[in-house]
Amino acid sequence: MLTPILTTLRQPASRRKRLTIISGTLIVLGLIALYGFGLPGLWAASMVTAAFVAGSDIAWRAVHALRIRHFSIELLVTVAAIGALFIGEYWESAAVTFLFSLGAWLEARTLRQTRGALADLLKAAPEVATVIRDGQPVEVAANAVRLGETVLVRAGSRIPVDGEVTEGNAAVSEAAITGEPIPAEKAPGSHVHAGTIAENGVLRIRATGIGSDTTLARIIRRVEEAQEERAPGLRFNPEEPR
Repeated sequence: MLTPILTTLRQPASRRKRLTIISGTLIVLGLIALYGFGLPGLWAASMVTAAFVAGSDIAWRAVHALRIRHFSIELLVTVAAIGALFIGEYWESAAVTFLFSLGAWLEARTLRQTRGALADLLKAAPEVATVIRDGQPVEVAANAVRLGETVLVRAGSRIPVDGEVTEGNAAVSEAAITGEPIPAEKAPGSHVHAGTIAENGVLRIRATGIGSDTTLARIIRRVEEAQEERAPGLRFNPEEPR
């Protein structure tokens, strides 16, 4: 279920970042050449080069989108940049490609941070649970817990199921689910979520949500569905190496 997201987590550093920085540097140098030293020829050369540096990545993505029969914004930017160069509007061509590349890089950076948060959620999912069967604690796979079973959670352990506390008191860190850094006190009758941590005490929990029906699993599934529902051009990974 999580293969597409886990794959993107392993992508290398952005080539687009380097091209954006180079393009921006060339634009600055061109402006200095024009307004600082009165060298319009050097200014024009810098702007054209900046447009090609940032535009090469945009054009490559436009071609890729066309191959999958998607009319992308990259194609429009590429046409606009080439048109500006042909009519001698070097500044406009450099500016539009640089700004578009900068925006795409910032978007990719945000996506990486989101995926990093998702990776932390994946790590929060426990694989083993201790259940009470025939009056004895038994270790089983977390996805083998049955609804209504009593799960034993000791201090320092992650809670493997959604459920209701039936015995015990403990401070439970729910940062993985709610983002709240202060542990919540849990007592009989309190509800707990899979992936949270019992920082002290021992809890007995009646399982009300197991496997894919836990709050943690639903959060992960919603993120994956959001990725899958993106348009083909948007699903094209902005960090894909070439």
